[in-house]
Amino acid sequence: MKKLVFCFIILIFLLCTTLYAQMRGGMMGGAQQFAPQQYVPTQDKWFMEQLYLVRGGQLYDDWWRTTVDTAKPDSDQSLWKKQTSNKRKGYDTYRCKECHGWDYRGKDGAYGKGSHYTGFIGVLQAGKNLSIKELEESLKGSTNKDHDFSGNISEDDMFDLALFMRKGLIDTREFVDNAGIPLGGNIRTGDYLFQRNCTHMCHGRWGTAINFGDDEKPEFVGTIAHDNPWEFIHKVRNGQPGTRMPSAILNEWSQRDILNLLSFARTLPKESPKFDWGRGWGRRGMMGMHQRDYAPGRGRGFGPSLE
Repeated sequence: MKKLVFCFIILIFLLCTTLYAQMRGGMMGGAQQFAPQQYVPTQDKWFMEQLYLVRGGQLYDDWWRTTVDTAKPDSDQSLWKKQTSNKRKGYDTYRCKECHGWDYRGKDGAYGKGSHYTGFIGVLQAGKNLSIKELEESLKGSTNKDHDFSGNISEDDMFDLALFMRKGLIDTREFVDNAGIPLGGNIRTGDYLFQRNCTHMCHGRWGTAINFGDDEKPEFVGTIAHDNPWEFIHKVRNGQPGTRMPSAILNEWSQRDILNLLSFARTLPKESPKFDWGRGWGRRGMMGMHQRDYAPGRGRGFGPSLE
């Protein structure tokens, strides 16, 4: 009899736990798990297209870190001499984001002023108006011979990049205003998303387990969310090139999920805390591996680091 009662109590407990989890998932907007995934071959046409699209997003960010067989240029890109306001040199002048911006609007967006200003147009309209084939040809210099990247990246790279521009670009003005302030977003739900998906394996409770910058000028999750929300949105959607960071696109996150996460991330510290358990723990285990991914010269290739 006692065993029967005990089993009944356990059954009720499990039932209540399941119901609570379902209710909480509903209250939190049906948030999905954002854990690192193995990018394995599949026959699912939709998934494979999204996979190539996300890789294109990482190529747009930093094509040298996304590939494994490309040479890193040390001279300026041919178009760079047509502008004088942006003083960056070498490989930075080859990154798509440096000319066209994290918001894909070029001179009409966030890079319309400041040290990143070049005067070059964005790619948002081109992505809407041109076909994938036309976008590929533009990467080969069809519209401007100085915009020929065929000597730097492969045909497959160009296809992935064109696919991202055709089907993966978004108008970030639906997320943030011109000053970068989120247009809505639930901080409490964003907190839940961050704790569930971003803390234990990667960034720590306060988003400071990984320093994207250096000791003199540190950058953390909160720093990026404050200072460059357009970059935050791009990297959440596509992942960080050459690291284990997964993609919100592949995990089917909604615009609301990303906006909630951004709103919460802006509450996180922008500078190094005096003491942070998360950062100390980040020297070991999975967070330690992430930390090493960001070391200079490390972490090349799409998905998990190949070094």
